[in-house]
Amino acid sequence: MATKSLGNVTVTTVVELERPNFKAGNLLPQLTPELVEENADWLVPRHYDPATDVLVMPVQSFLVKTRHHTILVDGCFGNAKHITRPSPEFSGLDEPWLERLAEAGAEPDDIDFVMCSHLHADHIGWNTRLENGRWVPTFPNAKYVFARSEWDFWQEMARTGERPTEQIEESVVPIVEAGQSEMVEGAHEIEDGIMVMPLPGHTPGHMGVHIRASDGEAVLTGDMIHHPLQVHYPDWTANACADKALSHKTRTTFIRDYADTGVYIVPAHFPAPVCGLIESAGDSFKWRFDE
Repeated sequence: MATKSLGNVTVTTVVELERPNFKAGNLLPQLTPELVEENADWLVPRHYDPATDVLVMPVQSFLVKTRHHTILVDGCFGNAKHITRPSPEFSGLDEPWLERLAEAGAEPDDIDFVMCSHLHADHIGWNTRLENGRWVPTFPNAKYVFARSEWDFWQEMARTGERPTEQIEESVVPIVEAGQSEMVEGAHEIEDGIMVMPLPGHTPGHMGVHIRASDGEAVLTGDMIHHPLQVHYPDWTANACADKALSHKTRTTFIRDYADTGVYIVPAHFPAPVCGLIESAGDSFKWRFDE
């Protein structure tokens, strides 16, 4: 568990799963054995397991505490969920994530807002929990913030049957039916200094969270970037991105805009300590963890 303090705001990582879990070629097909060797000094073993050709990418949430609110950003896979894609092996989990949330300093009743960067299964699972055979909101006092375009996209997938939508039925629809959802479009202020910002491409309505506090700034990027390799190679777009051209544009613009600014970047799937900085490196960029 890692915590970053920015004056009156803290960001704490709440890990659900941390193990090598994404086949390198499935996520980043550009990663060749030659490039692994070229980057081995920082890549192995923290970010890549050469024995299995698997990227080390934790599944985790972020607990943001301000003077006014307690905010949860993204909800991992959750327990007892039915997941058909992209990773059916994560169906039926039984993880002590709520206990880890308590260790980070929050009980379910304490959460004021749940911000979902997007609606993939590994970011929304703990939105709900199973109670007497029904999926009910895990955080009874929270408003759940969803992008309107993201919700519309998954509603269309459900209508056409083009993609499985079990994660939406189990982890999003119960929130909407309970009247706890807040659909937003574009930039949206949660409170002074805490802003939801569009980072589209990975999914149609993908969002990040910009934090401006008394002692610095940070951006929680969701899946706008999946792996530190994409800072070194901004042109690499993950296979998981729905609109690869838009994902590329969003990421490359973001990296250029935030390089050398001192703004802390908090990606969804980077290993501890997660938080870091983007720095220029000749004609490209590099990632520096905030150790």
